[in-house]
Amino acid sequence: MLLLKRKLLLSCFAVLGAIVVLFSVRNLFNPTPTIRERVYTELFENIEKFRPIRPPKDRYAKLRLPSCDMSNTGINTGDSVERTTYENLDHCYHISKTQFEGLQAPHTGFLTSLKTAFNYEEGSSVLDYLFPEEKGFVTVGGGRFSLLSYTMIKTLRERGSKLPIEVIIPPQDEKGEAQYCNEILPQLNARCVFFSDVLPSSLVENWTFEKYQIKAVALLISSFKKIVFIDADDYPLKSIDSIFESKVVQEHGLVLWPDLWRRATAPVFYRLANIEVSLMRRVRNLGDDVTPVSHYQNTEEELDLKKIPFHDMQGTVPDPTTESGQMVIDKVRHFRTLLLALYYNVYGPQWYYSLFSQGTAGEGDKETFATAAHVLGLPYYQVKTKLAFDGYYNPDPEAKNDFRGVALYQHDCTQDFELHEKARLLVLDKIEEYKKFNKDYNPEENFYKDLMKPEDKSDIDVMFAHASFHKFDPWQLYHENVYLKPDGSQLRTFRNLKKINNFDIELFNFEVLQAAMCSEKPIQFAYFQDKLTSPEWPQVCEYVANRVKFLKETHDEATGKA
Repeated sequence: MLLLKRKLLLSCFAVLGAIVVLFSVRNLFNPTPTIRERVYTELFENIEKFRPIRPPKDRYAKLRLPSCDMSNTGINTGDSVERTTYENLDHCYHISKTQFEGLQAPHTGFLTSLKTAFNYEEGSSVLDYLFPEEKGFVTVGGGRFSLLSYTMIKTLRERGSKLPIEVIIPPQDEKGEAQYCNEILPQLNARCVFFSDVLPSSLVENWTFEKYQIKAVALLISSFKKIVFIDADDYPLKSIDSIFESKVVQEHGLVLWPDLWRRATAPVFYRLANIEVSLMRRVRNLGDDVTPVSHYQNTEEELDLKKIPFHDMQGTVPDPTTESGQMVIDKVRHFRTLLLALYYNVYGPQWYYSLFSQGTAGEGDKETFATAAHVLGLPYYQVKTKLAFDGYYNPDPEAKNDFRGVALYQHDCTQDFELHEKARLLVLDKIEEYKKFNKDYNPEENFYKDLMKPEDKSDIDVMFAHASFHKFDPWQLYHENVYLKPDGSQLRTFRNLKKINNFDIELFNFEVLQAAMCSEKPIQFAYFQDKLTSPEWPQVCEYVANRVKFLKETHDEATGKA
């Protein structure tokens, strides 16, 4: 009897030991949830802890003077410079001493937390757990953006990129995407990532992320260490798998692309962020940071701050503004950049969007990434080559010179960086010549059209077509009669296919839409659940079929083959 009890006891210990070993092994090889929960919980606790003072309900009416006009602050010759001077930007965005202190103290506190609690170095096991995969593409889906992400991914694959893709789905859009996530995306070496897959449930339940804020979270929770982020309506036009090995990414870890405007960041932001700005030292002329200042600024004359854009001065974030439809980010090197950018986006609608943009075009997340890196003193590179437009003129005979843009063309960052390096070395080689004052200098001719061009003055490759004006959404296009002339006949809207190596982006994407949505078994996107059974749906598909037919008939002419 005693022997039996002893055997039973030993058996119990053996089972218990096995359970302990099993539990230990599972936690040894799957520690990620615990680490993720700790890191992200602490992050959002700090974001909440360092909440800035609440702004007036109408911050523009309260903080900006009625006389201030920030329109026409573009980067082309003839655009207003006076509106982007220190005096005007500071005059047009005023906050009280209480508001300043209510912004500065939390901002300083959050920065301190980044340097203490989140200052992980490259090779940190924590970052390995947070980002277990090496590199890939990231976009945001959900709602209509799931459809758009599908067309973008199909284009990405057609142009030759093979790296894995993650489509981040925010909590409010999780339902209804089962087929897209479980059947369609795996065929394309892609997968859905839900906020709840990564963030602790308490955060998903208690925090609300909307619009621009979603992108900042998506960048953070993707599993890749290195990413190319691409908006769902932004179409890669060449294979970009090798971008992570490029010199520009290796040296900077963060690559951004330009928008059409000069920065309107309020000088008070630099003061609250404790960034030293010198109003006595100009360091560039728009994007030209290689030509000596003495070449375009007469050193014998006193600086006239009423004629110099504020963001040409030392310590500021350079012009032009950022167009954040595409970004390349080494998340290990720029982990704290992502956290600070998230902070700016969480409190963007309250404060930081207006501080960075003062209500100018595209106000939102776009300035948060360069600004975050700048505040942290981390390297980043913004493509110098200006974006280009594609589009068409309104076919209505009564509409004169009414240009309708359909896409922003953003250029190859690797080629751009090579040109910038070549320009820098050329100026250094002829430094005495470039030091001499040239009263006729202007950045458009001397920098963008000369220094930043290949020897034959041709354009460098287009890397992305951000089709943000007319999105490839058949339901919306049908109801808005897009692409149709007043007489009901069709027209092409991408008119400069030569610039994108004659890739017929319209035909390709309408064929994708036709196969995906107008076949016998259309993809069950949540966005189309009620539309597929609508009496109008056959007409939508007829519209798509007519569009495909027209684009096929005009393909040779459009691509120069006819």
